[in-house]
Amino acid sequence: MEIINDAQVGPRRFYVMLRLVSDLPGPTKQEVSHLTQLPVILDHASDVSKSSLLASENTYKHAVNCEQISENEGKILSLHGDSKQVSTMLSFQDHMRQVLLGITEAKQSNFLFNLFSAWYAVQDEKVLFPSEEYHVSFNTDMSPYFPKPEDRLFNSTKLNGWRQWAEFLGLGWVMRWGSRPILIPDATKRVKAVLPEVFYDTELLRFHLFIERLAELCPELDGGKLFTYCWQASRGTEIRGNRLSLMLSTALRTLTTLQEIQLLEEADSLDVWKLYRNQGGLYQEVTHIQRKKA
Repeated sequence: MEIINDAQVGPRRFYVMLRLVSDLPGPTKQEVSHLTQLPVILDHASDVSKSSLLASENTYKHAVNCEQISENEGKILSLHGDSKQVSTMLSFQDHMRQVLLGITEAKQSNFLFNLFSAWYAVQDEKVLFPSEEYHVSFNTDMSPYFPKPEDRLFNSTKLNGWRQWAEFLGLGWVMRWGSRPILIPDATKRVKAVLPEVFYDTELLRFHLFIERLAELCPELDGGKLFTYCWQASRGTEIRGNRLSLMLSTALRTLTTLQEIQLLEEADSLDVWKLYRNQGGLYQEVTHIQRKKA
């Protein structure tokens, strides 16, 4: 089951449902469903409709599938895990990264979300000037990799669902390009969230070791299992070498500006990595990386 199958199941509605289950004494599905449709929550009174009811039902369905809530024999809902995980929007954001990201097996729920995220990271600037709709290109690239392509077809509904969750989880930010909403590849928030697991305190790392550790935690980013898979499917005739993607390069430059990390280029090092080209910008090549805040 894919959370992006239902574009109305966005982060805010999902968060509201989990908070209600966490905060209400003995909540039932009917009570929570009703409250998630209130105008004060949805912002627009017109949203209280059959469409809103369906969105609430789908949100509940995905919350159960993602093992975030359950219903006991007495029809009472309960939250799985610590209530601190949904105490604030930021804690919920961190929690949902653990729930939705890092999935690499095709049989698991939300694998398609992760696979498309990796494919999007592989495209670099092509996402800004697409020659055709994203889902068309993705389906074309991935068709040889699925015995039954119809089981994993991407479409505009999934794209809309993916875009809002990808932005929320820290893989980019949405801007308007004419009439088209585009997610600008920028994994700043995604990478910042895993820095404590990548670095032991403020150690200095050779960059290839940083990429190896990052790839284990973020398989949709450079060097990761899904990224490599999508590179072969989409750009396999090109030599990638030590070139970094636009998504990761933007994150590293931003985190350097925020003084979260330091990028270093040591002379005579054989471990040289090229950040995605940035005319007139700093940090074109890097050999070492260090975390500045621990």
